[in-house]
Amino acid sequence: MRFISASSLLLALAPTLNAVPVEVAGSAQGLDVTLSQVGNTRIKAVVKNTGSEDVTFVHLNFFKDAAPVQKVSLFRNGMLPNLNLATTEVQFQGIKQRLITEGLSDDALTTLAPGATIEDEFDIASTSDLSEGGTITINSNGLVPITTDNKVTGYIPFTSNELSIDVDAAEAASVTQAVKILERRTKVTSCSGSRLSALQTALRNTVSLARAAATAAQSGSSSRFQEYFKTTSSSTRSTVAARLNAVANEAASTSSGSTTYYCSDVYGYCSSNVLAYTLPSYNIIANCDLYYSYLPALTSTCHAQDQATTTLHEFTHAPGVYSPGTDDLGYGYSAATALSASQALLNADTYALFANGTYSSLLSFVNPLLTPDNSCQPQLLDARTCNRQFGRSTSCKVYWKAVE
Repeated sequence: MRFISASSLLLALAPTLNAVPVEVAGSAQGLDVTLSQVGNTRIKAVVKNTGSEDVTFVHLNFFKDAAPVQKVSLFRNGMLPNLNLATTEVQFQGIKQRLITEGLSDDALTTLAPGATIEDEFDIASTSDLSEGGTITINSNGLVPITTDNKVTGYIPFTSNELSIDVDAAEAASVTQAVKILERRTKVTSCSGSRLSALQTALRNTVSLARAAATAAQSGSSSRFQEYFKTTSSSTRSTVAARLNAVANEAASTSSGSTTYYCSDVYGYCSSNVLAYTLPSYNIIANCDLYYSYLPALTSTCHAQDQATTTLHEFTHAPGVYSPGTDDLGYGYSAATALSASQALLNADTYALFANGTYSSLLSFVNPLLTPDNSCQPQLLDARTCNRQFGRSTSCKVYWKAVE
């Protein structure tokens, strides 16, 4: 991972959740998405509340978000199963952003009455390379956070029809890319002062959290691993451990590595609700102002957001750290633990939650005044295991004394 200093910053001019214990909306609730083609690569989405109650949801990272976020998945050969052609997902070249989950601004929320709809139009060629043309299959499904009093309190599922379109290659190639790295010509100040200090601390904490979580994934409690990743298979545990170790290695160096980390919003994608974002196709990560003003360096609250787990979350998005990079399939403990095993393996917040849960379970034993929830229950570790997972930190020393 490389910091960007004033002498080496590239400036691009271009236009994307505290993991709290929450509950899913009623089983009758849901959002139905109807996709249709309105131009060569221009798509219209109509989102309808199919439930019997009003629903208020976060539309960032979803339809109506003006940022170049992933709203649909694109596939080649998706409609040609009889020709024995492998279905290939088209690479997304936009951004992935992490949001706050409390104190969300009203302009980040949409309320739909039963049967009500919203519409959104966007060009899929602006965030994916479709210059080859041909048949593209499009769909969208997942979980979107719902809110009460501007706080995430649950999630609601959404699903779409499967749309097949024939793309004109020349017309698709002429679409302006939403994310474009410009030539090295403008220099601005990036990491310095208090932000540099905060990010350096976050990176050190990320190393500790990721290494501890990697150890827990490889050889820790099987029931704890099952809770987050929905399987205890040795291959999945090894994959999770490998990704977390890769994150630790990336965070350990500020002069080398596969990612470029900006201390500030040099691309202009931060809004009043965004903590940080990643451009996976460029292995670039950038922090927003909220990263410094809203988040603690390291939380002692189970499944809460902090700077370290936000940085860990963003590193998992970058394919240069570990390929393939993760997606945002479910934010928060409730949504993340509702995913299947295959989805959890590729969900960024699952890794952040698992790392936080591993750390919080230690703190809850060291300090009995802390009240853990969900799976962040105290773990009884011997001194050797504590040292292996967390290093010879003050917490471990207190922990050893408590155990002994």
